[in-house]
Amino acid sequence: MPAISGSEAMVEALRKEGVEYVMGIVGSAFMDPLDLFPEAGIRFIQVRHEQSAALMAEGYARATGRPGVCIGQNGPGITNLVTGIASAQLNHTPVIALTPAVLSTAISTQAFQEIDQMRMLDPLVVWQMQVNRPERMSTAIRGAFRAALALRGPAQVDIPRDSYYGTWDEEPLEPARYRTAGKLGGADAEDIGRALDALQGAKKVAILAGLGAVESDAQLDIDELAELLSAPVACVWQHNDAIINSRPLSVGSVGYQGSEAAMRLVADADVIVALGTRLNAFGTTPQYGIDFFPKSAKLIHNSMNPLDIGALRSVHAGLVGDCRAVTRQLIEGLAGKPLQVDRTARRLQIAAEKTAWAGKLRAMSMIDGPRIHPRRAMWEVSRAIVGDVAIVADVGNISGSANGYFDRFDKSRRWFGAGSLGGIGVSYPTALGVKLARPDLPVVALVGDGAWSMTMQEVMTAVREKLNVCAVLFNNSVYGAERRNQYDFFGERYFFTDLENPSFAQIAEKMGAFAISVDRAEDIGPAIARAMREDRPSVVEIHVDPAVLNEPYRRDALKPPVRVTDKYKQYADPA
Repeated sequence: MPAISGSEAMVEALRKEGVEYVMGIVGSAFMDPLDLFPEAGIRFIQVRHEQSAALMAEGYARATGRPGVCIGQNGPGITNLVTGIASAQLNHTPVIALTPAVLSTAISTQAFQEIDQMRMLDPLVVWQMQVNRPERMSTAIRGAFRAALALRGPAQVDIPRDSYYGTWDEEPLEPARYRTAGKLGGADAEDIGRALDALQGAKKVAILAGLGAVESDAQLDIDELAELLSAPVACVWQHNDAIINSRPLSVGSVGYQGSEAAMRLVADADVIVALGTRLNAFGTTPQYGIDFFPKSAKLIHNSMNPLDIGALRSVHAGLVGDCRAVTRQLIEGLAGKPLQVDRTARRLQIAAEKTAWAGKLRAMSMIDGPRIHPRRAMWEVSRAIVGDVAIVADVGNISGSANGYFDRFDKSRRWFGAGSLGGIGVSYPTALGVKLARPDLPVVALVGDGAWSMTMQEVMTAVREKLNVCAVLFNNSVYGAERRNQYDFFGERYFFTDLENPSFAQIAEKMGAFAISVDRAEDIGPAIARAMREDRPSVVEIHVDPAVLNEPYRRDALKPPVRVTDKYKQYADPA
């Protein structure tokens, strides 16, 4: 067996896994293996903040299905990774967090830049291991990839500095010798039978598709099942690319600011087939005054995680397994069987709801005024971005409304919501990771001014790395989502939500990007077209009306304030 050192073992294990990029900021805690990256064919992407490194790694993984890798200096560099690792956990994204540590002999001595990195990340990762001896390096790296792919989440390898310097003999292993691709098969036959009985007796089936449809490439199969049942197909919130949206039975997304047609059709169903989703409670909260998830409908629920089944809603049939495999089981089980659905009536109902919603969305968006209405801005942006494009949306009162405007994806891994962590400022670094993964694909980030303030430094990263992402920045000079809460619950007392912004376009231009500022709705389309033709990163700053705010994320987030002390009674609920 050939001899190998700790640094060589780390880099070789990454190379064997096909790692193309590692995101981070250079540090002495991993400088020795970093020296080997160029020879191993690994490109180090040096960001301006380690949070962006973790989010870029997640964006890369979401765009490819392969683990993204991030790293930072021990101590503060690792604490900065936390938000991105937490995002990967809640988004079920395979990410490898390499966390260099102090010398093994200095652990627990309060050494310089020492924190307990294992305990800090323990709640956020699906697997972790500390390299307690140099010869355990390869085992640790392999274990992290095995776990991240099998359990669909972030995994951690904690590496004391002195682990790079030992030498030993080791047999090199290809990934096929220590892990699988992490794919599951279909569901139990008895559970499938229970689901088929419900579908055969149903008159109005509705299908919901989530992340599992993307991960298993099940879009064509879900469309085939929908055609068989004459069922409307909707995306679960934040997964607008889980279905083929151009098909007649596709009705857009349920959840925050989604398709009213989708929610009305789901509300009218007697059987719900939820495929590849944990049915996130936030994504099924009422919208447009519609409590759209029917309480009396039979629920057929598929997830690869058995703990998801029945966790938030009781089920008629729980189908544990790969989304595509389970969908095929349902199709094959229904073939040639009599169904109760009135196909003609159901299809007419679906078409009518889609037409009504399209007209309503246009009417609520095409608003003229002295300042650009937020919905008008989103309407113009959605019409200007054409073709096969990846969209990454941030959290925010304006960017969050993109859910209802971008429902035309026919290919998976094209729509990237902010995720269940709901971190503000995540879209731009995530978009850079998507662009790393798909350099051939135009990538657009939708972001508000509050979020942009947190990550705009990464324009310098984009310029240096030639990542031609187009950032569409909605600038209303307020934290809009929180300002909306103050409007709804605090008698229009606005506190700590105003922002005094500079010219973001000018700053981006100084960092080397193409930038343009827009004050008129009719100029949005041409500005975006110009930006996307540029052979460099671009920023389109759209100034929108701060007096107009979209719907809150959820109306049950707060209660009217109660004030009982005399000096505070003036701040009580005005109603």
